[in-house]
Amino acid sequence: MKTKCVISVILAAVMLASCSTGPDKTSETASETVTDLTVPSVVPFEYETAEPVIESINDSTDRITFYRDGNEIIGNITRPEGSGPYKTIIILGGLYASLGSYSEKAKKYNENGYAVIEVRPTNNKAPTPYKEPAYLGDFVFEQMADLCAVIDSLKYFQDIDTSNIYLFGHSMGGLGTVYAGIYKQDEIKGMILVEPSFQYPSTMKYENDTRLNPDLYGLLSDLSVPVVIFKGTGEREDIPDFDHFYDKAIESLPDGRLVVIDGADHFMGGEPGKQMIAKSVEIIKSWH
Repeated sequence: MKTKCVISVILAAVMLASCSTGPDKTSETASETVTDLTVPSVVPFEYETAEPVIESINDSTDRITFYRDGNEIIGNITRPEGSGPYKTIIILGGLYASLGSYSEKAKKYNENGYAVIEVRPTNNKAPTPYKEPAYLGDFVFEQMADLCAVIDSLKYFQDIDTSNIYLFGHSMGGLGTVYAGIYKQDEIKGMILVEPSFQYPSTMKYENDTRLNPDLYGLLSDLSVPVVIFKGTGEREDIPDFDHFYDKAIESLPDGRLVVIDGADHFMGGEPGKQMIAKSVEIIKSWH
């Protein structure tokens, strides 16, 4: 299936080609669909998806291989008790987070009746020796594009309620999530952003012409879906406190809410993380 997604760039005249050149695994029977969204300074971005491959892990969990331009995007789906179709939350984790890092949070959402898809994008494997991406703009673009492809592929799952899809992004994954949410806002019901890395858009470097619009707050001002941002007050370690970025985001969003979790660190683990999940469930229900 070839999908046209609208991606915001610095220069509207730049035309984007396919983001990767992996082997063609596109279904021969897939039909073409076009998503035409209007955001400031846009160009078409085309990519191909194929029917996901599903491998059962246990009664409630499957390993899923999604495809974008022939490249594999690995994910886990965990389901709640009962029969679907389920309201579904898609999790994009922090920088180089391994698959399964958010399994405890997924279980908590399952207990509240939500299916959860945890996604590991194609570029989210830590290099050796460890280093952050030099061209962060390209990195975030690829993560955003992979998440768009996953959203497009949900139609293949009969037990997923595609009219009730929510995006959950943490840290660097929060930045990729918010860009994907902007371009897929007609297909999602809201976003849960946990300490998103909003400090980067204005300074991200690019090697290729896959430039995301650095005016994140301008894009947020046109967002039609609700957003909740969670931040903690616990130990920050090497991660600075970026309150002013979140405050500006809330000011820009037509329907935005900032929730502070006392004692929570950047990773929202332990009891504060459980409080965050419970509060996000309460907020999601209010969006209904």
